[in-house]
Amino acid sequence: VITWRAKSGELSDGLELTLPVYAYSSPEVVATAGQVPAGEARVETVVLPEVLDATQGELTLQIDPSLAASMKDGLKYLEAYPYDCIEQTVSRFLPNVLTYRALKQLGIANTELEARLPQYVGVGLQRLYALQHYDGGWGWWLSDDSQPFLSAYALLGMYQAQQAGFAVDSSSLERASAYLAGALDSDELTIQYSANARAFVLYVLGVVGKGDLGRTVALYDKRDALDIYGKAYLVLSLRALQPDEVSRVNTLVTEIKNLAILSATGAHWEELDTDYWTMSTDTRTTAIVLSALLKVNASDPLLPGVVRWLMVARKEGHWETTQETAWSVMALTDFMVATGELEADYGYRVGLNTRLLGQGVVTSQDVGATRKLVVQVGDLLRDEA
Repeated sequence: VITWRAKSGELSDGLELTLPVYAYSSPEVVATAGQVPAGEARVETVVLPEVLDATQGELTLQIDPSLAASMKDGLKYLEAYPYDCIEQTVSRFLPNVLTYRALKQLGIANTELEARLPQYVGVGLQRLYALQHYDGGWGWWLSDDSQPFLSAYALLGMYQAQQAGFAVDSSSLERASAYLAGALDSDELTIQYSANARAFVLYVLGVVGKGDLGRTVALYDKRDALDIYGKAYLVLSLRALQPDEVSRVNTLVTEIKNLAILSATGAHWEELDTDYWTMSTDTRTTAIVLSALLKVNASDPLLPGVVRWLMVARKEGHWETTQETAWSVMALTDFMVATGELEADYGYRVGLNTRLLGQGVVTSQDVGATRKLVVQVGDLLRDEA
């Protein structure tokens, strides 16, 4: 509060002003993630900075009874994404469809997802029909030339929607499959020019029942041209086309695992180069590798570390791009199915220093419900951990 006074002879005046004083501070966010196996406990130590504003900030603990609960924010991020190119149109409904199928197979009801999914799938399919070119493929937008990679992604989305019980135009599926089969003979998908896109097209054609073993084996013989995620697609293709022939798959898995980067936050993979045409990122590569390794050995001890790394890589419940988020959600859905973690039946307790913060029981009926516990930074210990 500042006061001014002026006096001259018998005359005087004054003014009082209240000026706000702002103490500017820089927010800092530190996070970790992990899994607590049955019958075990985890202790996380929190050390506050020496200088801080005790009136601002909080400790937030998010308890996800399953990966299904922790993926909700990622699914909502895809649904609400504001743009509508072909990739984003497919990413908006494909992960939701696979999550829905997985929950249905496991007998887990998700009324919220079941209520909104038909609208998202219906709108997405109608947009794909409208933007499909005369040659059966898709570009980024209607005016763009057809691209094999994007067309394969669109075909994958349509086929998975059909497998989940949604009505999909069969002629649109056939035209897309024919376009991709023809693209394998074009200059666009040569091993030297675009080996990764070729691996993805072969994978999708295998998923829809039109696999090409000869071309897949030929690509295996020239796999040095592939990035890590391209090799992961090749694992998925060979596993589906030749389930009894394991030598090539085992070789690919060994090569992929030898490139794993292990750290305190888990295991992940990093590409030497970025393939922008296929929207490649290290996070997306890690998710695709997780799906491939699950198909080979669901009990691989490396997998929990990969899951942890993907969960730590999130920001505000989702990953950085729509491709990262879509493939991460799909891979984690595969992990849920393989591990049977949705069959929940356990209790939990959370303590902070000497007091109980929260406790509860989790069953298969509420395995998708997230719990959040919040403590203000002013209530945390300042002089000790």
